[in-house]
Amino acid sequence: MFFEIIQQFSKTLTNLDAILAKAEKHAEARKFSPDNFLTMRMAPDMLPFTAQIRIACDTAKGAAAATSGTEVPKQDEGDQTFADMRARIQKSRDYLAAFKAEDFAKTTPMTVVPVPYPPNKSMHAQEALLARAVPNFFFHVTTAYDLLRKGGVEIGKTDYLGELQLLDRP
Repeated sequence: MFFEIIQQFSKTLTNLDAILAKAEKHAEARKFSPDNFLTMRMAPDMLPFTAQIRIACDTAKGAAAATSGTEVPKQDEGDQTFADMRARIQKSRDYLAAFKAEDFAKTTPMTVVPVPYPPNKSMHAQEALLARAVPNFFFHVTTAYDLLRKGGVEIGKTDYLGELQLLDRP
């Protein structure tokens, strides 16, 4: 189960990067910098677009590290440009791609794993993944998607879902 969820995080980050590529083309066609998207937020008390990308990436990496018993890599928080955001997504995808199913072989649903917040707290692996990491990850990916939609980028559900492995009915 753990490896499959990490694979889904990677697939969704791939889809998110494709959405960001569409946002760059949208900005180019309208002759403005895609960096204009970086400070977007839907409400004054909401974290900006950059934070949505950072948190989604950090959540995916943190979940993989916690459930495999490894250390999460530290990544610079100095992302300043839209290109930096895309690079962050790629680094996260590269990190997740290095995992194999056997990296999670010792993890059971009841394995105690650390959580990033609150400090010095832990959860059972299944709870940490399904009740915390998965919803948090998709919340921030969806929020980034919604901000770009609000910014006029022509994206839809198929961009969010990405390519699906459809089969012919028997």
